[in-house]
Amino acid sequence: MQLLIDIGNSRLKWATVVTGAIAVRGAVAHGGTNIGDALAHEWRALPPVRRIHVASVAPLAFDTEIERCARDRFGIDAEFLRSPAEALGIRNAYAEPQRFGIDRFLGLAAVHATAARAQVLVGVGTAMALDALDADGTHLGGWILPAPALMRESVLARTARVGVADGTLVDFADNTADGLYSGALHAARGAVERFVANTARELGTWPAVVLTGGGADEIAPLLPGAELRADLVIEGLALWARAAESPDFARDAR
Repeated sequence: MQLLIDIGNSRLKWATVVTGAIAVRGAVAHGGTNIGDALAHEWRALPPVRRIHVASVAPLAFDTEIERCARDRFGIDAEFLRSPAEALGIRNAYAEPQRFGIDRFLGLAAVHATAARAQVLVGVGTAMALDALDADGTHLGGWILPAPALMRESVLARTARVGVADGTLVDFADNTADGLYSGALHAARGAVERFVANTARELGTWPAVVLTGGGADEIAPLLPGAELRADLVIEGLALWARAAESPDFARDAR
């Protein structure tokens, strides 16, 4: 059995892979949490694990804590993945491949494995990452911007006298709460629409749009036709875990 761990900025998701298929899943919110105790509870019933694959965008100190938890519970070292130039059918656009977020790479691998087509992956977490992919798995590149929630938090943190409650999405706001909420969502929508148009012009075909991440539900109503996919990083980790069983994978994932 292999253990897959996806560490985001606020949540840790995990799953086990048995004979190539995802078997058990779990999640822990790690903001302010004693992650060691939480994971000991989450993993208490798991049988022995022979490999642990980790995709992390958390601070290095957090990775160190995960390493300790893995050794304490399973007696093996965790393998922290870095984005390669090419693997799992994806060719990374970054000149320095390892600087491309591993969560973005694995998400692209997962959507490409599902459907080899022109597509844009929109990951909505703390930040919002947009990545374009052609039908052959070539990554064109992407954008990174604040997700709508972070946009709102930034305005509230830097603006005096704007203590507002949750707003409602409207075309023309007549109060600050609705104005802030609607402005952030429409800004995100505008970025996605422009990026999709750029991708269509580059590829000569209109791409599918795939939304993922904790904030995806918030912008989905503004993007008719977009597909919602949960846990793409875990799906990509499962692809990596299966491929890593091949003795040639370390050479091929360059």
